[in-house]
Amino acid sequence: TLYAALLETVDDPIFRGTQAKGFVSLVETWAKEYPGRPVSEVLSAILNESGYEEALRTAGSQERLDNLAELKQAVFEYETTCGEEATLEDYLSHVALFSNSDMAEAGNVVRLMTVHTAKGLEFPYVFLCGMNEGIFPSRKTKTLQGMEEERRLAFVAVTRAENGLFLSEGEGRNHDGSPRFPSRFILDIDATLLNYTSKPEEGLLKSAIEYIHFTTRWLRPDNVSEYLPIGTRVEHPKFGHGEILDINPDRGAYLIKFDTLPTPRAIAFHAKLTQL
Repeated sequence: TLYAALLETVDDPIFRGTQAKGFVSLVETWAKEYPGRPVSEVLSAILNESGYEEALRTAGSQERLDNLAELKQAVFEYETTCGEEATLEDYLSHVALFSNSDMAEAGNVVRLMTVHTAKGLEFPYVFLCGMNEGIFPSRKTKTLQGMEEERRLAFVAVTRAENGLFLSEGEGRNHDGSPRFPSRFILDIDATLLNYTSKPEEGLLKSAIEYIHFTTRWLRPDNVSEYLPIGTRVEHPKFGHGEILDINPDRGAYLIKFDTLPTPRAIAFHAKLTQL
């Protein structure tokens, strides 16, 4: 389980600076202390010690606070009916009877889920919505490896369908006024395998391909080792010779001290730099 994996890796440097150990301590403590205590007391203590309710109030998450209030009310009503001696196991068993939607699977309905959730599942018919550049793949994808992960996710999505696959994309413009192009993952599919309700114009497809080629040039590698190392002497077509002082993957730029400039300049990774 995820929790078992966390127990085995909680001392790993990746969790440094997080509250992973505090989370594990909270779980382990209450796993030992909850027996024999009223459900309401356990719930209240966990909410206080974890800081969860306080965090929701600070963030102003009213909907989640309302859900917590309903949970507290449900626990109160249960204890009023069954007595405070009712155990946490009793309460959870009671709740499971009302919350397990899998026990009453509906018939002819549409199931809405994310692509991640659909991994390992298959359905007679699958509808993939929002197959646009900036949506799938996401506009937040900034690296080559990230784009490949989006591509793998698209492969997962299209292979969930057993009998029929329906792809939809929106036309028009985005909120920033830029043209809205069909996803590169649609264009990657052999055209002979696609049946269009309305075939896109050749001009749109040409513009989409040009846009995809342009944005792909801006994708950067994830691995810092794939960048030019700090200390490398380079030549810029405008600023001349300089030395790389730092690498900033988040900004997608090198910090370079050019011989002809008094202060270092941030130069994008995709700029034309010649290593000397």
